[in-house]
Amino acid sequence: MAYSQESNRVNYSQLGLSFVIPNQWQGSEVGDAVLLQSPTIPGVILISTHNQTLAQLKAQANQTINDNQGTYLQPMGSIESLNSHTIARTYQGTLEGNPAQSYIITLENPTGGIGVTILVAAQPEQFSEEIKKAGIALAASFEFTKVDRSSELAEWKAWLSGWRLTYMHSYNSSGSADVGIYGGISAQRIIDLCPQGNFNFSGKSTVIMDGMAPNSGNSNGNGIWEIVLGADATPHLRLTFSNGEVREYKLEFREEKLFLNGERYFRTNDGDNDPRCF
Repeated sequence: MAYSQESNRVNYSQLGLSFVIPNQWQGSEVGDAVLLQSPTIPGVILISTHNQTLAQLKAQANQTINDNQGTYLQPMGSIESLNSHTIARTYQGTLEGNPAQSYIITLENPTGGIGVTILVAAQPEQFSEEIKKAGIALAASFEFTKVDRSSELAEWKAWLSGWRLTYMHSYNSSGSADVGIYGGISAQRIIDLCPQGNFNFSGKSTVIMDGMAPNSGNSNGNGIWEIVLGADATPHLRLTFSNGEVREYKLEFREEKLFLNGERYFRTNDGDNDPRCF
């Protein structure tokens, strides 16, 4: 986070965006987001990124937000249009298990890059016009600059095209010598990325507990693959299955190893480990 004390403007050059922290608010990075807090105004403001279009944002704004982990926010009133690229809506419910009123502002990036979501939240009895105005002022301060990441995405595509990606995991426990309890799990996923732009996916898992018959599961699929910029502004492998399902994997290459969503994958294209392409 490049931060200018004089102007309160924060610049994320890699994402092509910058914003001004409102007066009486202080910012800190929390994971892939920026958290703003004020010593005098109850509540929080959380800034995160997305890769949705305005049409997709409007459709999502009509839906209940439920992460099955304590956040359940229902939309209230109607969608507000703050400008040609920004919408907002009020929500009420719980946030991480706590009662909350929220005002969520979403900005489409007019340059076609990563957009922004601003979550303004406080306990229902503490939600004020003051915190709402701070969120609106923050949204109005955003400036977007077009960032060309096409060469980076093309490099990933060329490096993965025509290769098989394989994930393997196994764990076995002998258990206690007294009671003889044991178990194990094994899993394998194979993604064949064909040069024509199609892919083949196969996966299987087996779970064994205390000598019981193995519980196995298998999945297969095919569709189209591409390299895109994820909501966290890093390259992602996107698999669009023929049934409409979409999966995204964050791509990383560190210590000479390939990782998808933090899991180690082997990259092969020889002999029995050739990708299955037709």
